[in-house]
Amino acid sequence: MAETPSRNLSARKSVATEITKASITSTPSSQDRNPLISEECISYLNYRIQQEEYSSRIYLAMSMWLDNNGYVNAAKLWKTYSNEELDHSNWSRTYLLSFGVTPATPKLDSPPQTFTGLPEIIGESYDHEITISRQIKDLAGDALKKGDHILYDLALKFLKEQVEEHNKMQNWVDQLKSFGTDKIAMRLLDHEMKDYL
Repeated sequence: MAETPSRNLSARKSVATEITKASITSTPSSQDRNPLISEECISYLNYRIQQEEYSSRIYLAMSMWLDNNGYVNAAKLWKTYSNEELDHSNWSRTYLLSFGVTPATPKLDSPPQTFTGLPEIIGESYDHEITISRQIKDLAGDALKKGDHILYDLALKFLKEQVEEHNKMQNWVDQLKSFGTDKIAMRLLDHEMKDYL
């Protein structure tokens, strides 16, 4: 049985760039802002925008590498994942705009551009979704603790989406474990991925 791809991202540039939530914040004057939204909530949601957009860039870089290395269907699938992350960033934008806050347009780092193959991309994508889920669980826990039920409802929407993300990535990890990572297995896996487009 083939080894599962390494999921240790500390060996290369971090896939999820950690930044302080306070460094991405919009600061409307208190008289212009809806009193139901706190500065901390604004920071949390601007951070989510940054993280979801960076996730999109990660998956886009993976898609480009896959496309350039003959993984036609995997490239299309990871491009779909990239577009979905942009949709998720808009959830936070809509929330902020609903409370009279202009969302920040974040500065984004460049993600890794080269990979060893589809197994590494699957492994890193799996790890990345775990990182994102931990961030959102922290957001949900803090919102609930502070009694911010409106923000908590948005956090639940993100968490529900994360269950779907984990299901997708777990499927690919399971296939690598069960069927291996040789060239024939990778060609068959890429062919199967067209059914998920």
